[in-house]
Amino acid sequence: MDEKFILTSDGINKIDDYPESIVIVGSGVIGCEYATIFSNFGKTKVYIIDRQERILPFEDKDISSIVAKRLEKSGVIIHRSASFERMEVIDGGVEYELANEDGTREIIRVKKALLSIGRIPNVENIGLENAGVAMSKRGVHIGDEDTRANIPNIYAIGDVSGHITLVNMGEIEARHAVEKMFETKPLVPISYGNVCKIMFLTPEVAAVGINEQQCIEKNIPVRVVKIDYSVIARAIAMRKTEGLFKIIVTNDSEMKILGMRAVGEHASSAIHAVGLLIKMNVGIEVLSELVHPHPSIVEGIQECVRMLLNKSIFKSSVFKDKLSCYSLVDGVRTNLERL
Repeated sequence: MDEKFILTSDGINKIDDYPESIVIVGSGVIGCEYATIFSNFGKTKVYIIDRQERILPFEDKDISSIVAKRLEKSGVIIHRSASFERMEVIDGGVEYELANEDGTREIIRVKKALLSIGRIPNVENIGLENAGVAMSKRGVHIGDEDTRANIPNIYAIGDVSGHITLVNMGEIEARHAVEKMFETKPLVPISYGNVCKIMFLTPEVAAVGINEQQCIEKNIPVRVVKIDYSVIARAIAMRKTEGLFKIIVTNDSEMKILGMRAVGEHASSAIHAVGLLIKMNVGIEVLSELVHPHPSIVEGIQECVRMLLNKSIFKSSVFKDKLSCYSLVDGVRTNLERL
């Protein structure tokens, strides 16, 4: 990583011109965000490498599919399920080699490469081991008790805390840690289950709570509802109908919200109320009765919960390609037909 030809997210911000071509190693949030940036400029041929079968592999397939289709529409080449063999600087450019699942190999030359495969916490040689601070196998600092490490007078916040690596999360942890140092009464622990996240992609992606993929992995019985942007009045008026809302609730009469995903225009502004309801551990009834502004994108959220309550004006039996409502129990999907 010379930060001239093979770059990290530090070096990529210091280039002085648009490269003719770039390969991005890693298809997580940062990799996909930079692929979006450069493809939107329209001056750089973009390639993405990832050994997974799809980009954003930690998100549900329907979410990553929307993002991938838009990237490919913008000319991005996605190397899916590719084994990254080598990369080297040759003749003022970067050459990389891939081994594909079908046994074929590819050698491609580009002007720049961006490595987006994670960071190592900068905690070496500061004496943590001498203080007896416990570390994880990855070297990430473990906060034993609500920002406090296993050593009572040492705290960990931000990226080294072993939790969510976001700027807003680091700020909340820092404020909480300082209050905890000087607390005169017990504080409410930080809640990590309702952190609102945004991915600066095209279209925009926002998330809070767990997703459908995680529910299947943890064998959590849930109900899932989805509504396409193309049936939301504001999205139609804005000519921004690419996207969806997805809400996941418990598979019982209370239907407490476990998570939400939003893809499309105003996505990041649409998830805050759901994040609050997750923290409050309440059901969806309150959202269905809240008077939403009209016309607005967030009306789609209201229709989602109304579908779950069988009160929606939209009928999934009519808009089969735009609406869906189903349960997931033991990994088995069962449609919840709304008449």
